[in-house]
Amino acid sequence: MLQCALFVPFLLAQDVTWVTVEGTAPMEHISKEEARGLAIEDAMGKAIEEVVGANISAETLVVNLRLSGRILGAIPYGRVIDKEILEEGAKEIHKEGQETPSLLYWVKIKAGVAEETTGEDPSFRLEASLNSSSFKDGDEMEIHLRPTKDCYFSVFNILEDEKILRLIPNRVKEDNFLTANETFSFPDENDKSRGIELRVHTPEDKDAVTESIYILALKQPFELHAERFQEGIYGIYDGQTAFMKDLIKEIVGIPLSERAEKLIQYQIRKDKTGASK
Repeated sequence: MLQCALFVPFLLAQDVTWVTVEGTAPMEHISKEEARGLAIEDAMGKAIEEVVGANISAETLVVNLRLSGRILGAIPYGRVIDKEILEEGAKEIHKEGQETPSLLYWVKIKAGVAEETTGEDPSFRLEASLNSSSFKDGDEMEIHLRPTKDCYFSVFNILEDEKILRLIPNRVKEDNFLTANETFSFPDENDKSRGIELRVHTPEDKDAVTESIYILALKQPFELHAERFQEGIYGIYDGQTAFMKDLIKEIVGIPLSERAEKLIQYQIRKDKTGASK
C-alpha cells in the first residue's frame, strides 16, 4: 500500500502527452491472443516514438554530441502510462504476386506517454578506445571495449552526414553479449584470420572528415531493427542506410537505468598530396 500511495501522485505530476496510433502483428503460426498482444506492443512503441522523437531535434543531438560526446544524454525515456483501445480486429492484407492474403491483427489505441530524463545507473559504464584518434585514408581501425556490468552491446559508425552504419552485431559476429569487465576487441586476431577488417576512407570530394564510433550497451537483450542500418564491416556502402534519428527511435522505449554508451570521435585524412593511399 505504501508503494501505491507514493506512486500515484508521481504519475499525476508527470507531463503526459496523448496520441492516437495504430499497431499490427501477423497472425500466422500464433494464436489470436498472442497476435493481439504483439499488435498492442507495436502501437505502444509507435506512441513512444511519436511523442519522444518529436521533442528531439537533429540539431540538438548534433550539438550535444559535439560538445559533450554523448547521445543518450539527450534522449529521454518514454513510457506508456495509460491506454485506451479504440478499434481492433483481424484484417486481410492482399499483396501483389501473393495468391493468398496475409492475416494481420490490427489495433488503434489512444495512449498517454510520459517522458523521464533521470534514473541513469552510475555503476553501469563503458570503457572504450580506438587504436588511434587520427587515421590516413586506408588505415585499419581497431575497437576495444570493456563494460562494468554484463550487457548486450551494439557498435555503430556515425558518418559525417549523420548516417549510421552497423558494425556489431553482423552476419559473421552475431554474439554481442559481454560479461562485466570482459575486454572485447574488434577485429581481433581470429577476425583478421577470417578476412574481417575495418579500414577507414574519406569521401572522394573531401580531404578530411570527422566521424564517430558509437557503442550502445543494454542490460537486457534488445532486438534492433537491423534492416534500417546497413552493415559496414566489408567497406561496401551504397549510401542507403539510416540516420541518427532512426537510431533514436530504437532507444526511446528503453529505461535510462538499462543503458550505457560510449562515443569516440576520430579524424580521417588523405595524404599530404591530397591523394588516397
